[in-house]
Amino acid sequence: MGSYATIESMITRFGKEDLKEVTDTEIPYTGEIITAKLQAAIESANAEVDAYLAKQMHVPTVLGSPFVQMMACDVARYHVALGNARVSERDEKRYDLAVKNLKAVNEGKIGIGAGTAKTNAAPSINLAQMTSGRPSVFGNSQY
Repeated sequence: MGSYATIESMITRFGKEDLKEVTDTEIPYTGEIITAKLQAAIESANAEVDAYLAKQMHVPTVLGSPFVQMMACDVARYHVALGNARVSERDEKRYDLAVKNLKAVNEGKIGIGAGTAKTNAAPSINLAQMTSGRPSVFGNSQY
């Protein structure tokens, strides 16, 4: 199964120093990103994103959507900070905006910008065909 937010996408979005600060909060301090703590927050965030997207689409739907990835990263950052009881105003604003956007997707008000991204959606093979008039037995469209 894929993931919207990943450790790599979190590093790209927030930087190593920020993630060290928010994850390395217990003695003995290592000065490194605590990947177990970050991964737990990522899994929670991905599940939360799935919960919002599940009403409108098959999940995990668009793993390559930068919009979905951004929201998942913001939710994951909030979960990490919340676990440490160190939620900043910035974290709350990013989380609130992500949830607002996820709710808008859920309600069908906005899309996820997946026009060119890979999706897990199966193509429909049972398509109806409309014709005008009665078809000819001989295939020349005349009666």
